[in-house]
Amino acid sequence: MTGRSERAAAATAALRDVLEHIDADAVVQRMDPVLRRTPEYMRWARECGASALRASLRRHAGLLLHWMVRGTPPDSYVLSEIYEQARECAAAGQPLDDGLLLHHRAASVFWDAVLGLAAEEERGHLADWTDQGRGHVDSYLDMVTRVFTQAYADQADLPSAQGDRRARTLFDRLCAHLPVTVEDQERAARLGFDPTPPYVPFVVLLDRSAPAGRAELAARLRGAGALAFVEGVRVTGLTGPAFDWSAFMADRRLLLAPGRPTGRTGLRTAVDDLRLLVAVASRSPRRGHVRTEDFLPQLLLARSPELADAVTHRVFGPLAGGDHGELTATLACLAENQFDSASTTAALHLHRNTLLYRIKQIEKLTGLDLQRHGDRALVWLAVIWAQVSSRPVGSRSVRNHRLPAASDGSGPAGTFTSESEQR
Repeated sequence: MTGRSERAAAATAALRDVLEHIDADAVVQRMDPVLRRTPEYMRWARECGASALRASLRRHAGLLLHWMVRGTPPDSYVLSEIYEQARECAAAGQPLDDGLLLHHRAASVFWDAVLGLAAEEERGHLADWTDQGRGHVDSYLDMVTRVFTQAYADQADLPSAQGDRRARTLFDRLCAHLPVTVEDQERAARLGFDPTPPYVPFVVLLDRSAPAGRAELAARLRGAGALAFVEGVRVTGLTGPAFDWSAFMADRRLLLAPGRPTGRTGLRTAVDDLRLLVAVASRSPRRGHVRTEDFLPQLLLARSPELADAVTHRVFGPLAGGDHGELTATLACLAENQFDSASTTAALHLHRNTLLYRIKQIEKLTGLDLQRHGDRALVWLAVIWAQVSSRPVGSRSVRNHRLPAASDGSGPAGTFTSESEQR
């Protein structure tokens, strides 16, 4: 019996020695491609930011590895940090079911990622301990599930959360053309919102804000008579035609896209258009009020991402691969300087003859004639699409990076999101 205990202790020690040398960042790097194929991961990356989501996964992976190596589960301090993170997710309007499903997905790929990082001679130790390892993962998952469920329940009891839910419910009913019921009138009265049309839809982005900041902004807007609720990284809602935005516009981080006064017909489409406008405008230096007229080319491309990809491929595709980085940068700089040679040579610190030589090489490889207005327009559109999609000029595809239109991040304009949006 003693010999068996000693062998078990030796096996556990060998296992812990293997796990101690596995880095949490490397584990997440292996998990990431698998999780990216799941819709809940992409929704959470869109709402809280890809970098923030990755940091959260790294934190959980580190805690799990520490538990396995040291034999001590997360303490009350660590659990309180997870609780506060869950409260922020709840305040941002991120669904609890999505969060729990994402944690289950991550748990299911965690151990496979650990096995993949072990050296071949070490995998025997891990394989023998797979049941115990997965037992640790299941216990950790149960713990996180309890914390998240409690945090969401506590957040739901807050007056601000109740106001957010009332506003969202009334907004959805108005957009769906449902009859205004006694309950709707009661919701409107509690919120101080006049449900009589016309309405002015709006979407607001508060740059570099945490979920709590967006929740506070939505509460302030409701206090001023708007129908406002948090929607991921945005605050969305309706006001009356006479609503005064001046007190809110003092915050220079604010990006506001207000619509035109409208009735219930076409209200949902109008809000979807504003969501797309904010997603496009957030990639520019502009803050304050923005209008559709300010971003017409960008919006046209965002509404037709397949065509935008085709334009990009036509212009920069022949320059992809090989040693054509200088030509790609030169072509982009030409477009950004309205194809003015003097401005382009100054921006690139080139001699004029060098620029002319590069232009000839570009025309030879791409078949473009940069003296023709039509070809110049294609280059200009391709460069604009790179800016809108937050991808390097000449990237092969942006099909997985489309701009959010509908409230769930899907819809006719697709689901483009990059980390630069999640500020």
